[in-house]
Amino acid sequence: MKRIYLFFLILVHVLCVYSQERNIRLPDSPSVNNNIAEKDKGFWCSVDVGGGSTLMVKRNNVAMVGSSFSAGYRFSQYLKVGAGVGILYYPNNTNVRDSRSCVAIPVFFNARGNLLSDEIRHTVPFWSLNIGSTIPDGFFLTPSVGLRIGEKRSSFLVSIGYTLRHLKHYPEEIEYYSGAFVKLGYEF
Repeated sequence: MKRIYLFFLILVHVLCVYSQERNIRLPDSPSVNNNIAEKDKGFWCSVDVGGGSTLMVKRNNVAMVGSSFSAGYRFSQYLKVGAGVGILYYPNNTNVRDSRSCVAIPVFFNARGNLLSDEIRHTVPFWSLNIGSTIPDGFFLTPSVGLRIGEKRSSFLVSIGYTLRHLKHYPEEIEYYSGAFVKLGYEF
């Protein structure tokens, strides 16, 4: 009887040692990443609304409110390029501009990017530059800085900036006007 117990004890011990040394290799999971929020490259869009005014001393200032839509390609989190179109409304149009229309349509090229990496942050400072033309006024340049709040591909934007614009001044010819603005937007 002792021999049977000894045999079972050795058998159990051998099976335990053998089971610990056995390596089972499972197949690797596919490396396809279908989560667009984690991709660094690809298509992007942005919608924003804002307002501002020219900054002149001893002259009438032009107030502006408007909205714009931009779309383009994202090369990395530090550089996105695209184009956009918008609509501007001048509430005090008759005081400054030589135009009966209070509405203008900006068409522009947009470049933007993050100033810091968004890998571990939900709030990231960003820069933006719009260069284009406003129909019927003319050339404009608007650099800005702000904060992106949210995920890589779904974030709210808050920005402040400077604008340099061609405007038809009443009753003179076209002049350049400097101004400041604030924008709120959403980027996806």
